[in-house]
Amino acid sequence: VSALREGLCSVVPQSALSLMTWQELEHRVCGSPHLDVELLKKHTRYRGRVNEHDAHVQNFWTVLRGFSQHERRLFLRFAWGRERLPQESDFSESSEMKIFPSERGDGDRVLPEAETCFFIVKLPVYRTLELMRANLLDAVTACTEINF
Repeated sequence: VSALREGLCSVVPQSALSLMTWQELEHRVCGSPHLDVELLKKHTRYRGRVNEHDAHVQNFWTVLRGFSQHERRLFLRFAWGRERLPQESDFSESSEMKIFPSERGDGDRVLPEAETCFFIVKLPVYRTLELMRANLLDAVTACTEINF
């Protein structure tokens, strides 16, 4: 425990630690365990032939809003290799999600892909909301590790 305290105090002044509860410190260091879809959407950029008004992008956000908190954390781990978003004041270009078109084409059997180092999601176009949900859920539950 003393080594942990020493390491923590090398980053955060000990006097500042006494001003926060452990929950406040966890939130400041790790982010909120509650994944706010609207916050993620606010910090998302669209690239290539994808824009925020595309029907499949709207379906993507609808599906993500319908996910449980556990499924949202799985999505974030799939897309970014993390399970929590930073606080809004701590977002930067590297912590903004980027949505690109799928390089493998569109189609109901093509799964979304991600590049965790750059927080990139390559999103295929699906015919229905149900296919978006099923394929997104398949992708995030099949990917439990960021390196295979």
